Parts: sequence; structure tokens; C-alpha cells
Amino acid sequence: MKKLLLYTFIAFSVIESGCSKFTEVTPRNVVIPTTVADYEKFLNDILLADAPYGYNELLTDDVAFTDTRVTEQLLYRTGKLYLWMNETYKAEEDDAEWNKSYPNIYVCNLVLENLPKAADATNPDRKRLEAEAKVHRAYYHFQLAMQYGSDYQAATAKTDLAVPLVLKPDLEAKHARATVFDVYAQVLKDLEEAIAEPSFQTFGKNYVHPGKAAAYALLARVYFYMGNYSEAAKAANVALSYNNTILDYNTFSFTNPSRPWSGVTNKPTVDQWPENIFTKTNSQNGIIQGFMISQDLLDVLGEKDLRYVYTFSRLTSTGTTSTSPLPDYFARSLNASITVTEMMLINAEYLARDGKTSEAMTILNTIRKKRFKPADYTDLTATTKEEGLMKVLDERRRELMYHGLRLFDLKRLNREPAFRKELKRVYKGTIYTLPALDNRYLMEISPKISAINSNIVPNPR
Repeated sequence: MKKLLLYTFIAFSVIESGCSKFTEVTPRNVVIPTTVADYEKFLNDILLADAPYGYNELLTDDVAFTDTRVTEQLLYRTGKLYLWMNETYKAEEDDAEWNKSYPNIYVCNLVLENLPKAADATNPDRKRLEAEAKVHRAYYHFQLAMQYGSDYQAATAKTDLAVPLVLKPDLEAKHARATVFDVYAQVLKDLEEAIAEPSFQTFGKNYVHPGKAAAYALLARVYFYMGNYSEAAKAANVALSYNNTILDYNTFSFTNPSRPWSGVTNKPTVDQWPENIFTKTNSQNGIIQGFMISQDLLDVLGEKDLRYVYTFSRLTSTGTTSTSPLPDYFARSLNASITVTEMMLINAEYLARDGKTSEAMTILNTIRKKRFKPADYTDLTATTKEEGLMKVLDERRRELMYHGLRLFDLKRLNREPAFRKELKRVYKGTIYTLPALDNRYLMEISPKISAINSNIVPNPR
């Protein structure tokens, strides 16, 4: 699948400039987009399948570094985030999440702005492509808002700041940060319009192209983080009507059991993961390599769970015993996709919060039977609403570890006294903390971005 970077650059110049020097001369070996098929090539770009969100894992209670690793990274964003420092960027440093997301939003806006002007605008593919672009745009705006903005609170959403809401392909515009309310409203609008489009396919032609199933899955995630659990469950169940495949981890095996790092047989790659409803690869896989599972997560996960077995190891890549105090992460690939099991867990949490404990446990056990060897498996049970909800939250943490959601879950759960949590780390004998509801849960916006556009105010620290 060809990356159309040069194509995109030239097209940006042609479309954004009214200057005749761009319109009167066609550069050699460059196609100027004029038809619906031309604009579809922008949506073929594999970069639109990227979820460049790896750094947020460092803020959570799921990862651990050795002191040596922290010392190695203290000059860089990795070490600074791990210790929850107020300032994590150097003045000249770029923001990978921001700088990879907004170009994708630009591509979507470019397509949406110009498809109606295409030479063959009556082409039936036009509406389908507009729906795809709206789903992509909704995804990136939502993820950015979750990274840099406050979690959705109805009482303050109209004043809390999120991120710039960019709906036109204007390279010169200097947007201010929109409110949480406005960003979420636009995300919902984009998804609802895409879903309502009759020509929008159930599944895209490949993982780069979202379909209606992906739109419903993203809609479920958005409603979930808005705290609208009933609407989230409705959307999740629609998504599950399109795909309800659960991968059986019992089919996995180590290529070389004495060296787990050598690979896992029968374990699909992220872009081929059968549970994916909206596939998102992650270009930031390398950012958090070299970490260990935190003791906190290990206590929740346990070492008989196959999600542990095929993700962490107490052996090094050479097969010797690791010197790390906790098992090392060896799975190598972060899956930021929206999956069948995420939809199931959204439904389970809605049921648990509604007091339907038995139904919630049935969902959890359906997942867990595929995550344990039969000899190690026992059904989960709960006798009270509170116990059921806690078990759902624990299972969510196990199943969705390193899916880029733990930070968002901490933000929303810290609003509830029963689940409020202060995070702690020790580095060279000093204790570092991240209290519940602290401003450092909002990712820092790079000073370089604010220096370029003074309308973008930084997050409080």
C-alpha cells in the first residue's frame, strides 16, 4: 500500500493556493486530483491506520522501569513522563502524537472539502469516501481530546479545554483549543453522519479503511468515556453484531519455549488480529520498549493468565534468567485497535453498574475461557453490585493492557471515590507520586507548538 506523501504535498499546494503558478502547470510525474478516484488515494494512505499514542502508557500504573533504565531516559521525554515531571519537553522538541494526528485530520478535511467539487461528484463512491473520512477525523479528534483535555464532565465540558477542532484544510489557520463539549459534539456528529450513510460499507476493503462496524465501535468508546454507559452498550452491541470473534490464546505456542523472545506461533500481527473491529497500528511501539510489568498490574493479572504468559518473561532474549526485578515485556507490538473484547467489556460495565451482576460475569467468563488453559480456568462470580463492578474493572485492565486506554480509565475512575487512586513510584530511594485528578494526567502540549501558535494555551501544571 503506497504512502502518498509526495502526492499529498503537491495536492496540498495545488488546492490550498489560488496562485496560477500551481494551477497552470502540472509538475512532471505528479497526478493532480480531479476525480473521486483520485481523492480515494488519499484515504488509501497507511498512515491513516496509525494510532501514535504510546507515551501515555508511561503515566499509568501498568509499567515499571529499573533505576538504570530511568537514569538512561531522564534527559528524554520517556524518563520525565515516567516520573510525572511537570515539564517533559525541551523547548525545541516536537510532539509526536500531535504532529502525527493533525496531518491525518488535514487529509480527511482535504477529502471532505474537495469531493463535492470532483469532476465526477455524482460517483456513488463519493458518499462512502466521505463517511470513511468522517470516521477517521472523529477518531483523531477524540484521541487528541482524551490525551490533552480533561475527561468529559457534563457540568464543566463547555468550559474545559480540549484541543483545536480543525474542520477545514487550511494550513495557515491558527486555531485555539476548543472546549471538551465542542470536540465531543463534533466527534458524535461525524460518526452519526457516517453511520447514516446508506452506501457506507460494513467493513472497509482493508484495515486502513473503516466501515460501519468501526464507526459503531468508536461511537461506543466515545459514549463510554462520556460516562453514558447505556448508549455505549447499545453501540457496542451493534458493533458486536458485525464481529464477535474471540481469539483463543490456547492456540498460541512459543517458537522456542526456552527463549520466549524468539516469537509466538499462531499469534496474529496487529493488522491481522481477528478481534479488531477498528484496526489501529502504533508507530510508537519502540517508545516504551525495555519496560517491565508493574507489580500493581502483575497482582491483578497473575502468572497463569495466558495474557501474562505471552506478553512477559523472566528470561532474557538469550534464555538466561533476567536480572530485572519484575518480568520484562517482550510482546513488542502495542495494539491500539478497538476490539471485540473492548465492546464486550463496555457492555459488561454497563450491566454491572446497572446491578445486572450475573449477566456481567457471563460476559467476563466468555472472554476468560479463551485466556486460560482449561486446567487453570475457573468462572468468576460476584454476589453484590460493588463486587461485580470491581471484577469488571479488573478484567478490563487485564484484557486492554497496553491498548492506550489505561490513562483514560484512570482519569474517569478517579472521579469516583470508590476507585480513586494515587500512583507511586520509587527511583533511587525517592518516592514520586501522581495524585488522583492531578493536572499531570493531562499530557503536556509541546512548548514548540504554543510558540508557533500562541492561541494554543498550555495545560496547567
